[in-house]
Amino acid sequence: MDEMTSSSPTVSQRDQWMVESQVFQIYQLFATIPPNAQSLMLELQRDKHIEFLTKGLRHLGPNFSVLDANRPWLCYWIIHSIALLGESIGDELQDNTVEFLNRCKDPNGGFAGGPGQASC
Repeated sequence: MDEMTSSSPTVSQRDQWMVESQVFQIYQLFATIPPNAQSLMLELQRDKHIEFLTKGLRHLGPNFSVLDANRPWLCYWIIHSIALLGESIGDELQDNTVEFLNRCKDPNGGFAGGPGQASC
């Protein structure tokens, strides 16, 4: 038995399995609903999505600390998501994002995951 199969699941693995189970239950329930009711349930809460994305662009909470080295990518995906929703970010947030990304630039080329981090 190798080391990976002999260890017990990590907290994040258990959390992931719990989320997968909950999502699967929602899909199962959704599949039993008539199609006309399904379309009524599939309402995109656009304003809440934009609010969540904009908040994430301003500040990522402690739950995102494991993604610290991916912050430039998060900026990209957040801004792209906002654009897909037909919105744009304000001038101040845009300036702050550009300033942050400039601090991620490596003087030898490329971008690091965050200010002061090494780039590849």
